[in-house]
Amino acid sequence: MENPSLLPLLDARMPLTEDKVAEAARLAGVPLAQAWGVVRYYPRYRGLPQGRLLVDDPVARSRGFARLREAADGTYPPLGLEAFSPIHVRFTPEGRFVEWAGGLVPFRDFRLPFAIGHGSRLIPPEPILSLAQYRALGGLKALSALRQGQGSPDGVIRAVEEAGLLGRGGAAFPAHVKMRAVAKGASPKYLVVNADESEPGNFKDRFLLEHHPFLVVEGALLAALAVGAQKVYLYVREEFEAAQTGLLSAIRELEEAGLLPVPTEVFRSGGLYICGEETALLESMEGKRAEPRLKPPFPVEQGLWGRPTLVQNVETLANLPLLLQEGPGAWRAREPKLFSISGDVARPGLYELPLGTPLGEALRRAGGEPEELQAVLLGGAAGVFTRDFAFPLRFKERLPLGAGALVAFGGGVDLWEVLLGLVHFLKEESCGKCFPCPLGTAVQVELVKRRERNRALVRDLAETLRGSLCGLGQSAYWAYQSLLEVEGAA
Repeated sequence: MENPSLLPLLDARMPLTEDKVAEAARLAGVPLAQAWGVVRYYPRYRGLPQGRLLVDDPVARSRGFARLREAADGTYPPLGLEAFSPIHVRFTPEGRFVEWAGGLVPFRDFRLPFAIGHGSRLIPPEPILSLAQYRALGGLKALSALRQGQGSPDGVIRAVEEAGLLGRGGAAFPAHVKMRAVAKGASPKYLVVNADESEPGNFKDRFLLEHHPFLVVEGALLAALAVGAQKVYLYVREEFEAAQTGLLSAIRELEEAGLLPVPTEVFRSGGLYICGEETALLESMEGKRAEPRLKPPFPVEQGLWGRPTLVQNVETLANLPLLLQEGPGAWRAREPKLFSISGDVARPGLYELPLGTPLGEALRRAGGEPEELQAVLLGGAAGVFTRDFAFPLRFKERLPLGAGALVAFGGGVDLWEVLLGLVHFLKEESCGKCFPCPLGTAVQVELVKRRERNRALVRDLAETLRGSLCGLGQSAYWAYQSLLEVEGAA
């Protein structure tokens, strides 16, 4: 049996002292030097207000970030835009002054302004926060059928393959390939739900976690049974307190009802953007600095504590109950995808649209007028600016779809100011493990500050960053390069 992870042990001893760090290191079975390396790595242990202040996200930048901060100081709840999502903030036309839409509210009364296309399926508009509500909508049918022998673990994987489900976290890797690889591995095995949604502009996973915890947990349990995992971990971003509360409640209800076939635990994220990278996530779960591992081996071979591990995104797993109930053919015919749409649109929120929907049509669904926009940031900080409103929102096209964030920017927005926020974010979130990323992201900030348009310099920057160990560095120049293309096409 593995030792307890260092991070929860440190969390339980906040505020930290030398004695408390030493005690946590002893209980975790790690050297004291490693424990102090972790304490100095994660912002929450260093006493920094990570994610707790008004943060520098693309929507804030588009509305004049400096004035926004000045207006908010000491007046608004101490929770950042990035942690709260941009659709919770409103700006008046005159002066573009910030107004909070409701502020902080009790979990049971929590609502998001949204338009979602699931209709009467398992994701209705109102939050499903009790087991009785979920079962009344047909929830747990797929899980119950599998447990009663009406199907097989391999049958679940075959259904996922037939449906063509691709990972919804940004990489779009075929879900069945990872599932089958873990299923073939030797026990013990683990399933980790990647709920560390840190990409600016994305809030789809947070919506699912806070509105539909039972759907996420059922999807995770179906995948765990399919691959033979001995335990499920939900790795949840540290700011998502309501999500953690809802998931713990859902797990408790399922356990009390005898409906939890695999032990399931909520694990609080390390609190850094890099924790969304699956191997950095696993490192943090093991009580280490969240730094990407060299691949191979891949997590499906040697993941958590060196054992075969399936790491999947929240939205990916939330599709499993729907896919199995509807049938893979019917699901594939629709190819549903959640899109976080914010910025200069009349109805920002979460939208379910079929893959392949043109970008312009998606924006119009949210009350945006493409002809009035300068550009759209597609995919978040690790994404691109584009004016191609005919672009089909589909994975593995010429533009990266990422996790499905669409941030619209109207006339008058200084896109270079928005870009400066993005490149500064990437510089600050670089873990520093490999040389190209911290060097390249620091140089990029300086180039963007002086609004450098020399394409040869940007190509050199891209060449450096492409040598990074993980996707943070490898995609860090995309927004910069694409803004130059948008300017050239204007």
